[in-house]
Amino acid sequence: MEETLWMVGGDERSFWAAQHLRNQRFTVLTQGVPKLSDTPLPSAFSMLILPFPSFRGALVRGVSAVPVEELLCRANGQTRVFGGQFGIWREAFESRGARVTDLYDTEPLTTANAVPTAEGALAIAMERSPITLHNASCLVIGYGRIGKLLARRLQALGASVTVAARKSADRALAEACGMQSEETGNYLHGLGQYDFVFNTVPAATLNEAQLRRLPPECMLLELASPPYGIDAEACKRLGLFYVLASGLPGQYAPKTAGALYAQSILDLLDREETP
Repeated sequence: MEETLWMVGGDERSFWAAQHLRNQRFTVLTQGVPKLSDTPLPSAFSMLILPFPSFRGALVRGVSAVPVEELLCRANGQTRVFGGQFGIWREAFESRGARVTDLYDTEPLTTANAVPTAEGALAIAMERSPITLHNASCLVIGYGRIGKLLARRLQALGASVTVAARKSADRALAEACGMQSEETGNYLHGLGQYDFVFNTVPAATLNEAQLRRLPPECMLLELASPPYGIDAEACKRLGLFYVLASGLPGQYAPKTAGALYAQSILDLLDREETP
């Protein structure tokens, strides 16, 4: 590949993604990437790599807050754009003729990112709770990629783990792994036992009436993406220990997450070039 790769915006993950690409002998120019020098934007992009996720309103995510319009005016039919969660901006780039690849919820990146997310959740729980995870009673809501990894790690640390899942097959699998199970939203075994609640489901999972049944010292960690699953306003009214723990890969393992992001792009390009 002869095109110059442009990286715009982001957090420390973008820094490590750029380093990974440069280690693969690619020319990488940057604008608004932490710890790297800014290069004036070109008249047109060939290959543009945005943060993951990419936007906050009309700005590219990152401390530099580059306006999206600054990028759109440099996109054309020869431009390839990579990022995550484009939303309305996908159509805007495509209207300029650009080819957009949204890596959000794609494999193997999504599964790979579940590892630093699970480890980051454990780090928060250990840093901010006055008790150990060992012997703690933990409820993990959702048994997808993050839920499975997190539940196994909690179990390995000696926690008593209950998995809440909507699918009976997921509940059966959790029980086969030596955990308790609940049906999400019902919690027939009660909620008053838990020291920690980890939510991984981006849909309503705990309403105010259910939150009232939790012990007042219970820590609730929201790991899902918007619209989230735990009623944060209800937690505030009830004085519960609620933590919005989003973007954990970037906070707790930016080097790993950045390299995974860059490599997923390279793997995709390699597959496209293979006859």
